[in-house]
Amino acid sequence: MVKISVGGYDDGEGSSNRNHKRRRDDEDEDEEEEQQRRQSFEMVDPPIGTQEHEDHPSSDSGSNDRDRSISVFVSDPDVFDCCICYEPLNAPVFQCENGHIACSNCCARLRNKCPMCLMPIGYNRCRAIEKVLESIKMSCLNAQYGCKEMFSYSRKNDHEKECIYLPCLCPHTGCEFVASSKELSLHFSHRHVGSGTQFIYDKFFTIFLNTDQKSIVLQDKNDANLFIIHNNHELLGNIVHISCIGPKSMAGFHYDVLARSRGSTLILQSSTKIIQGQFGDAPSKGFLLIPSGFFGSGQLKLDIRIKSHH
Repeated sequence: MVKISVGGYDDGEGSSNRNHKRRRDDEDEDEEEEQQRRQSFEMVDPPIGTQEHEDHPSSDSGSNDRDRSISVFVSDPDVFDCCICYEPLNAPVFQCENGHIACSNCCARLRNKCPMCLMPIGYNRCRAIEKVLESIKMSCLNAQYGCKEMFSYSRKNDHEKECIYLPCLCPHTGCEFVASSKELSLHFSHRHVGSGTQFIYDKFFTIFLNTDQKSIVLQDKNDANLFIIHNNHELLGNIVHISCIGPKSMAGFHYDVLARSRGSTLILQSSTKIIQGQFGDAPSKGFLLIPSGFFGSGQLKLDIRIKSHH
């Protein structure tokens, strides 16, 4: 196994210049970013080179010569990002006369003028970087949670959006178990029996909510998906909405919430937000504001129906 450190030297130019790195929008992503910086890449030979060895196998080699991949440790994966838009580079990649590189979209957007040295860019391909990008196969950051996908670096962002193994945090108070949504459902069913309310899709069920109760966990009896009823106490009343725990690619569920008090009925028809266990503030839309008067003796009866995807 060969270990190669990439990005250890920085001359102040090019995509590895930290002065040009994008700022992270959320400081809570530091841990994920550190994981990304330790990402392992597999370098494989281009198809032509592989074909060469298929046609002329070595007689004194004990292993298959077609497998000439090496394991690469990349300390700064951002070197494979466009230094202008910070998205993963994808062929065609262009360079100016001073060697600065950019993706084709940025070249056109900047009218073929390099933002670092103002030299023309967008006419000369950077074949070396393109060959490196073609050779890279990387594993998913969620490999420890079960994802076995290998993909090119240019597909990194697309895969992260659709990966079904995105880690989710157990909604049970005090539990720090983290796993994919499928494993999390099994964990909750076995380790927290009786702590959640079970229901069946497309049928109304009743729950009782206290004024100061932050959340209630729901779990479907069939597919075991986990849902959270959020309850935020505000000046005018309580804000209630429902989320579903799962990967970002998961489709939301439509639901109905009915609150009744002394002949009056409040109805909310909305769709769940998909979350991974980070239960933040109330949303700006898609919630039911229940006036304080509905909480008779500090408790409110809610009739809820979560609709299946069928």
